[in-house]
Amino acid sequence: MHRYLYTCEICGKTAVMTAEEAYREGWDYPPYIGDYGVVGPRTCPDCPMTETAWAALTLENKEFADLSDKQKEVIRRIQGEPENMIYREGNRT
Repeated sequence: MHRYLYTCEICGKTAVMTAEEAYREGWDYPPYIGDYGVVGPRTCPDCPMTETAWAALTLENKEFADLSDKQKEVIRRIQGEPENMIYREGNRT
């Protein structure tokens, strides 16, 4: 079973755990919340989804070009999921 590095796109908090553990702890991440590679909130249990890249695109009707650099980086990270989340020996791959 893979352990993944979860990163909250709002506060930057990180955690290493399985997908099931992340879901039980309240992280908004696939495969239990949304789909890998599809833009959606990537938040920890403490942060709202209203400031996410997903919210900017869907709720505020922003174009990609209008997103902050941080939000654009989140979308690039989402496009590489889940491979770029796999945690091996203290390193993200």
